[in-house]
Amino acid sequence: MEQGAKIIIIDDNTDYLFTMETFLKRNGFETLTAEDGKKAMELIQKERPDLILMDIMMEGLFSGFQLSKKLQSDPDLKNIPVIGISGIGPELGIQKDKHLLLRKYFDSDNFFEKPVDKNKLLAKMKEILEG
Repeated sequence: MEQGAKIIIIDDNTDYLFTMETFLKRNGFETLTAEDGKKAMELIQKERPDLILMDIMMEGLFSGFQLSKKLQSDPDLKNIPVIGISGIGPELGIQKDKHLLLRKYFDSDNFFEKPVDKNKLLAKMKEILEG
C-alpha cells in the first residue's frame, strides 16, 4: 500500500470519522477529516488528497452527491479518486446498482455500504492508489 498517502474522510457522523481516521492512521495513511461538504471542498482544494472517502448521505445542504458533482466538474479536482460510503441501501431498501444517483457519481466497485468491511476497503484503496 502506498504508505503516507493523504486521505480525506468526509462524514457527518463524528464517531465514524474518529473510527475511520484511527483505523487508517494505524495502516500508515495521513488523514484529514471534514464533517460537511463545504469544509470538505475547502480541504480538498487546499490539500489535494490522494484519495477521498465520502459519505454520500450527509445531513447538511451540501450532500455527498453535490460534492461529487462539484469535484467532477472541476478540472483540477476531477481526477482525485473517490470511494463512496453510505448506509443508503439498508436504510432505504435500495440496491446500489439500481440507484440512479449512485450509478451516476460512483462506480459500484468504488462504493461501500456501512458498516464497511475494512479489509475490503483497504484492498480497494491499495488497488486505487497503486493504479
